[in-house]
This record gives sequence, C-alpha cells and structure tokens, in this order.
Amino acid sequence: MSAHVIQRMAKPSPVRKTVEIDGEEVSYLEAGTGTPLLLLHGVGHSSTAWLRSIPRLEERYHVFAPDIPGHGQSAAPDVRYDPAYFGRFVIAFVSTLGLDRVDAAGNSLGGLTLLLAALDHPSAFRKLVLADPLGFTKPPVPPLGDAVLTIIALWLSFPRTRALVRAGYATSFFDPKQLDDASVDEIVSRLGSESRERAARRTVTEIFHYSRRLESLHERLAYLEPPALIAWGKNDPVLPSKDAEIARRVLPAPRIEVLERCGHFPHIEQSEAFCALALDFLNTA
Repeated sequence: MSAHVIQRMAKPSPVRKTVEIDGEEVSYLEAGTGTPLLLLHGVGHSSTAWLRSIPRLEERYHVFAPDIPGHGQSAAPDVRYDPAYFGRFVIAFVSTLGLDRVDAAGNSLGGLTLLLAALDHPSAFRKLVLADPLGFTKPPVPPLGDAVLTIIALWLSFPRTRALVRAGYATSFFDPKQLDDASVDEIVSRLGSESRERAARRTVTEIFHYSRRLESLHERLAYLEPPALIAWGKNDPVLPSKDAEIARRVLPAPRIEVLERCGHFPHIEQSEAFCALALDFLNTA
C-alpha cells in the first residue's frame, strides 16, 4: 500500500455538525480546508453516501455534505418536497454557513437540485459536477408510469428487513460487491419513522411528476452559467447513461464522461475514478 493511501486512511473522519435553517435542524458532514465544496446526495441516501469520496476530496477542498431535509439525520418537516424546495434549501444552506462561489457535486436528485439552485442563483456557484443526475430522463408514460409509482409507494410502506433493504439497494450497482454498508445501516436506522416515510413518499412522487415535463427546465438550462461536468455510470439501471446525450444537447458545452462498469452511484462504486474526474474538472481553468 502506498504511503499516500496510508496517509489518507489515517485522516480523522469527517465531523458531523448541525445548523438551523427555517427553524429546522439540518445535519451535515464537514472535512478539510480551503475552497468550499458542497456535496449533495440523492433520494433515500444521506451524506453517508459521500464517505468513500470525502477522503480524496478533502485533500483539496473544505467539504460540506448535508443531509437534505427528510433524509439522514436532518429534520423531516411537513412540506411538499418538490425539486424547487430542495433548490431553495441549497441556497439557504450555503447562505447560512456563509459560503460563497462554491464548487458543488450532486448525485441523482442532488444533481437536479444543484441545477435548479444555479439557475436561480448563478453567482453562488463556480462549477458543478453532476453524477447520474435527474432532469434528463423522463419516467414511463401513463398508465405504466402510474403503475410504477404505485409499486414504489407500496415498497416504501412495507416492513423491510436489513437484508431486503440491502438487496434492493444492490440493484443500483453494476457490481453489488461495491455496495457501501454504511448507507444500508443508515437507511435501516430510519425505518419506522413516520415523518421520514412521509417525506420519502412525497419526494418520489414529486420527482416523478416533475420529470414528466422537462421541456421548460431544458429551455432554462441553455442559460446555465456555471460550467458543468456530467459523470454517468454506463450501467446505471435507474437513469440510463444514454440520457447524457440529452444533457449534452441542452446544457451549454458540458463535459461528459461515462464510467464503464458502473451503476447509479459513481462516487461510491468507482470513487477513485469519480474523484479524479471531479478534481481534474474543478481545477482546470
């Protein structure tokens, strides 16, 4: 094992902190020093999803990874949980922490959230890294789409064991052996929480309906100011990598990278390759 890897492994774990935003507690991980880098997870995940990437990223950045509302250890208020809500949350989070001109990376819903936040507040961001982002893939058309939504709602309502959660989570990876058990443990710890199950149902439903009508988003994205890197797992079973071509068409000169033998979570399944791409993009003039 190289001395560089040993040194990275010896670093202390990220520090978990809390901040109050709009009267609700938000939990987040913080690590490193220097230029701020915001990390946003996707639906059903939490900041735990970034634990494999943070050790590499904190070598160059002051990392902030929040649990978005309704997820992880953050509060789950009784709100709509539509994409616009999460976009507003991001701006409130960086403003509350006094961060300015941040670099940011987001996976899935986290990617869409960053796009919406950057469209409304372009000066808040320097560059964006979007990993398998929502916003470019439409769901199945009715009635199939409604059936899928019903199945998801049923899954969220069923009692689930750790083994069942782990098996379902594994389907989003190309290589299930790369699954991170820390995320499984975190998801299991939230089972039975009525407020979080309500938040999960609303989030999935709102995303599903939002994704049916993406035309107005795509029109706005032509004017996105922060440069964007799209990193997409070629074998993503959730959001197909072919939709990176839609991103290429609607975004102003994005950099597109497709990771071979990778599913929906490049920052987990291929964290070294993902971090190398992200750092190269973020540190190129």
